[in-house]
Amino acid sequence: MTNSNTISYYIYNNYHENNLIMKEFILLNRVPAGYNAEDATAVREKWNHVTDRWKADNTFVSSFIFPGTGHVITGNERAVKKEQVLNSNLKMVSTIIIRAADIDAAVELSKACPILEQGGMVEVNEIQARPVIPQQ
Repeated sequence: MTNSNTISYYIYNNYHENNLIMKEFILLNRVPAGYNAEDATAVREKWNHVTDRWKADNTFVSSFIFPGTGHVITGNERAVKKEQVLNSNLKMVSTIIIRAADIDAAVELSKACPILEQGGMVEVNEIQARPVIPQQ
């Protein structure tokens, strides 16, 4: 297992000491199709530990949890179905936005996600920078 405390510390100190511009990355968290509330409860404390550490070092930006079934809109007909989209028998249940110096650092941070221990998968993508609109 990656020592994410060391990675977070390095990223935080490198950012503050060298005034690096941090990028934002989204972690797309997928779990096995049969994942349920009991599975989520089993790793809740581990998640709290990871996110608390990321919050303390200014890595964590936001997260969204959506464990239920969604509405899927498809095709030119805009057909709507209430269903869960599966990819390789995995369903998406949450997203986390983090700050990191680069994609390699974000990937290392994502290795701390507890769902990996439960057969889950984390996809890491860089988020396009949002324009800063001056307030008037």
